[in-house]
Amino acid sequence: MKILILTNQVPFPPVSGYPIVVYNTIKGLLARGADVTVFSLKNARTQVDAQDPILSKIQFVTATINPDLNWFRLMMNFFGRKSIDLARFYQSAPASKFRNFLKHNEFDVIQIEGLFVMPYLSIIKQISKAKVVYRAHNLEHQVTEGMANATRSPFMRIYFRKLAQRLNRFELENLNKPDAVITISKADESQLRNLGCTVLMQNFPASIDLSEYIADDTRCEFPSIFHIGSLASASNVENLEWFIRNVWSDLKNLNSGLRFHIASRDIPDSFYQYENEDVILYKDVGDAHQFINSKSIMIVPLRTSSGLRIRIIEGMALKKCIISTSLGAEGIDYQHGKNILIADTPNEFYKYILQCITDRKFAEKIGENARRLIEKQHNLESGGALLMDFYASLSAKSEVN
Repeated sequence: MKILILTNQVPFPPVSGYPIVVYNTIKGLLARGADVTVFSLKNARTQVDAQDPILSKIQFVTATINPDLNWFRLMMNFFGRKSIDLARFYQSAPASKFRNFLKHNEFDVIQIEGLFVMPYLSIIKQISKAKVVYRAHNLEHQVTEGMANATRSPFMRIYFRKLAQRLNRFELENLNKPDAVITISKADESQLRNLGCTVLMQNFPASIDLSEYIADDTRCEFPSIFHIGSLASASNVENLEWFIRNVWSDLKNLNSGLRFHIASRDIPDSFYQYENEDVILYKDVGDAHQFINSKSIMIVPLRTSSGLRIRIIEGMALKKCIISTSLGAEGIDYQHGKNILIADTPNEFYKYILQCITDRKFAEKIGENARRLIEKQHNLESGGALLMDFYASLSAKSEVN
């Protein structure tokens, strides 16, 4: 089966949530014998990992975009009707390259990875006979609403709300245009149905290659707490600031030896105000798996957003005890108190962190159970097989019709 995967960023190397999900999807499909092509929109500054072994097994095509924003573009867009988030990724040069590429290549299935490349659907419909699958990584309008709630600027709050409205309108207008929709969390699947999605839809939890996740606690700092993930959006920054204000300050007063490690490739300058001898910031940890292995308790204080946090999957695979909000753990078939700890209030975070740092065996048991859950429900082999079966059912349905 010939499959084209259309992405809004290069997944080589897979260094954050979106690229990790896409990268593991490619690996899973290759393991099932699929002929995979990846067409990625590429920021001119992005460095492709040309040594990645996957590249020798696929056809890889890029089209350069300029997604950068400035105040002039923001102001011009403020008075327009289109979402600037979508306009950043749909530009004339990459659209022309993609159109020409489709004219010379045929596929059985084309998978659109996320809303920001959904505008290219019109080109696909004009040229290709392939079945089109849209994967909703998030409900993007909800992510932007979270940014509106998080920002302290009145102007930016108004602006983000306008963006959220435009993204929501675009999502609704295009919801039933693909042949099928897949999600990575059951919560998003349910919401898309409520929004009016009537095409074939199925939830496929994110999968990872478990052979690459080897737990090693020989150099683990215990007790310690840590967070790893993007701080590119105001909402993600606000989530961590909420935790520092409402939980960390009390923990620090109780335990003078506890340290909070925060790793992100995009730490904003303003966040460095929190750095001290007990709050350590890492802009580049090198090997993320090694970093996770070196710390003990993972904190996910997510209070806005949708989709699935792939870093939680990775942390569970590395046998970490994770304390997360219920929103942060969406998309995972967890059992609170068995393979994860769910905390939605400062008091709950405080209570569970205190329990974990004073009872190492309890924390380790949570981590052991977490690994078993990932082995059962998020392993690459079964995930790739299920996705290929889904593609085959689409093709079979087309032949019957």
